[in-house]
Amino acid sequence: MQIAIDFNQAQSSILGGLNNQQIEAVTHKSGPLLVIAGAGTGKTTVITRRIAYIIEQQWAKPSEILALTFTEKAAQEMEERVDLLVPYGCTDMWISTFHAFGDRILRDYAIELGLPANFKILTGTEQAIFMRHHLYTFELKHYRPLSNPTTHIEALLNHFSRLKDELISPEAYLTFAQSKTDAAVDENEIIEAEKTSELAKAYQHYQQLMLTSGNLDFGDLIYLSHHLLKTNRAVLKECR
Repeated sequence: MQIAIDFNQAQSSILGGLNNQQIEAVTHKSGPLLVIAGAGTGKTTVITRRIAYIIEQQWAKPSEILALTFTEKAAQEMEERVDLLVPYGCTDMWISTFHAFGDRILRDYAIELGLPANFKILTGTEQAIFMRHHLYTFELKHYRPLSNPTTHIEALLNHFSRLKDELISPEAYLTFAQSKTDAAVDENEIIEAEKTSELAKAYQHYQQLMLTSGNLDFGDLIYLSHHLLKTNRAVLKECR
């Protein structure tokens, strides 16, 4: 691929050592940009050079830049690289994992969600203890066997976590469960619809219990942040 590089681009030391495709990604300005590349092909290099280039070209202030990744290690590496490229470092820049970003948003705007400012993020073990303590407040038939009532706790929590990863609200899940109930005609479908309805009600009850107790789980950091930014225009505008 041949691309045209203007004089200002050619003068930037930030572009040194990059190939044409990388330069095209780093200097892209109009509209969204999606870069698809395999492991070890220089994605982090492109992202960090792009951040530095945006600042150098004065397209945005450091405080207007948000960079997110999945792991603490990757976030730290990105921050270190940007710190070397930008004269005044990462001051005011938002570089973190998705979950750390969610935690920051929720703590800044906890009142908008009815959360206490000092809400607690429960670990997996703490979630299981919390669930076990409240188990008999759930309307469970299929997922609380008499022989071993706690046997499905881990599976239930994993299911709730997956729902949050997919940004599915308790209300949406209840609607889906009702549609399965309405469509069920034979015995097997009726039983499956009962199980889905039980899971949907349990998911809703779990969320209510957690929020009432001032607790969140790891999945809430993404799920609730997304919900806040999607439903509260004032918060969205301020964050932007």
